[in-house]
Amino acid sequence: MRFVRNLRVLLLLFVLIAGVSGCGFYSFSGSVPGHLKSIAVPPFENQTAEFGLAEDLTEALVNEFLDDNTFKVFDLRQADAVIYGTILRVVDGPSTFSSDETVQEYKVTVTVRVRYEDLVKGKVVWEETLSTFGIFPAGGGLAEREEGVVEAVQKMTEDILNKTVSGW
Repeated sequence: MRFVRNLRVLLLLFVLIAGVSGCGFYSFSGSVPGHLKSIAVPPFENQTAEFGLAEDLTEALVNEFLDDNTFKVFDLRQADAVIYGTILRVVDGPSTFSSDETVQEYKVTVTVRVRYEDLVKGKVVWEETLSTFGIFPAGGGLAEREEGVVEAVQKMTEDILNKTVSGW
């Protein structure tokens, strides 16, 4: 009986030590180079007719970086890195249909050209055209469409953040 109890204690200790040591080398810092501590996000350029979208996207991206806390967010003059963006297109189109082929939902797709620069080393880390979308119901008004745009902006900011801090 005593042997079984000792074995349980040893097994429990082994599991605890293995669990703690397994987490000891894990890092949430992603693959951001050590010399990059701060980032600037100047206002995005807007080449569409979507009023206020550049401001909304810029603000949402700044908030995403603040929430993530991998970088400090600074003015361009003080930052080690910068994210530049240009909104290229906003397109609405049908997304889902009913059995009688009427549109049930629409998709609003936002396309943005983004460039991430390392200002310390003076090089472009990545540059890419990204597209995300949001869904809104057919027959909805401007408020429902705006919810679709907000969803697309949220996805876009997550994509930009993930690409910037994780390197994939």
